[in-house]
Amino acid sequence: MKLVWLIVFAASTLALLFVLLRRPLSRISLKKVIVHWIFAATALFLLNYLEFTQAYALPINPLTIGTAAVLGVPGLALLLGVQQFIV
Repeated sequence: MKLVWLIVFAASTLALLFVLLRRPLSRISLKKVIVHWIFAATALFLLNYLEFTQAYALPINPLTIGTAAVLGVPGLALLLGVQQFIV
């Protein structure tokens, strides 16, 4: 049964990539999303690497990277504030 789900997942992933990469506008927006995610992951890594934020280490997972990618630097401040005051 696991093999069936793996085949369905692989086929749907390939179909989605085919649809996304078929049109030039989709390729451009997909590249922008990938670049934003890379910059957000790099910013989170550098923020965790700095000495003055060791007490507020943010995990690098899809949720925090997505928040930082969509909201930018205010998103990083939001994540630090949520971690300090709520968590």
